[in-house]
Amino acid sequence: MKKTLLVLLALTLAAMLTLVSCGGSGKSIQVGTGGNTGTYFAFTNAVGTILTGKTDLTFKVVSTGGSVANILGIDDGDYQMAIVQNDTMINAYNDLDKDNFPSGAVKSFSVLGEVYSEVVQIVVRGDLAGQVKSLADLKGLRVSVGDAGSGVYKNAKNLLAAYGLDIDNDIVQNNLSVGNSADAMKDGKLDAFFFTSGAPTTAITELNTAMDIFLLSLDDDVMAKFIEDNKIDGQYAVYAIQQITHAQYACIPEDAPVSTIGVTATYIVSNDLSEDDVYSITKALWESKSDIAAAHAVGSSMDVNNAFITVGNVPLHAGAAKYYKEIGLLK
Repeated sequence: MKKTLLVLLALTLAAMLTLVSCGGSGKSIQVGTGGNTGTYFAFTNAVGTILTGKTDLTFKVVSTGGSVANILGIDDGDYQMAIVQNDTMINAYNDLDKDNFPSGAVKSFSVLGEVYSEVVQIVVRGDLAGQVKSLADLKGLRVSVGDAGSGVYKNAKNLLAAYGLDIDNDIVQNNLSVGNSADAMKDGKLDAFFFTSGAPTTAITELNTAMDIFLLSLDDDVMAKFIEDNKIDGQYAVYAIQQITHAQYACIPEDAPVSTIGVTATYIVSNDLSEDDVYSITKALWESKSDIAAAHAVGSSMDVNNAFITVGNVPLHAGAAKYYKEIGLLK
């Protein structure tokens, strides 16, 4: 009896060790994302689960305030990896955003790779379709522009200015996450909200099933000027014209996609992470594209050939560079 019990205990222990080895070595990588109903969080949860199974690392995904919070979190040592907007990233690295990074240039991070395009999504209550035809028509309305200091806030501020609106004086400003914005709109407390993210976004998709909404298009001449005027340091163009389609949101007509501004979502890592660890993460990320795409829709737009084309002068981490050299992308 005792012998049988010992054998069972030994087998149980062996099974437990096997499970641990399949789930990572126990070295934890804290990953900063965004609000828990946004694409950053959902996408990175999928990525983290897949990478935990394909590396000797364990990924802990953390909901945060977004790009600014993630960069500051890496600088403070709270996160070892994060997903951010390229414009916010380049501004932080080059000391070009004193409002969000008052202590100066943040140099504690480097690039792992650009993963997908984000689009500025401007969601409006359906019953305002006759009243709101352009961004200028948001004047006087209750509008959420994202968390103060976030990448969403900066995009909203700049686009409103392009249409002659001051974010502090011309709208009734709300600073809500995408999930709270959707809830406030359902409760009749909000007329419109901005959100910069990959599309589709869960909170917006769910809102569309609960009530009538529509997304605003931006004018071509405004977008062209915006892209040129917002080159970072006068030379790094990180914005581009993008479209949001019926395939992403049912409220968009099949023959009338929404035109808007897009920016890239990029994984950055702490400079303190070893070359071996970042190489392992980078390799597993790109070689798991099909698994990631199956787990989250925006994964289908991942393209390793675009992994570092709009990162400006922010350097690649040595571990990421090693992988890109290995596959012939970097000389």
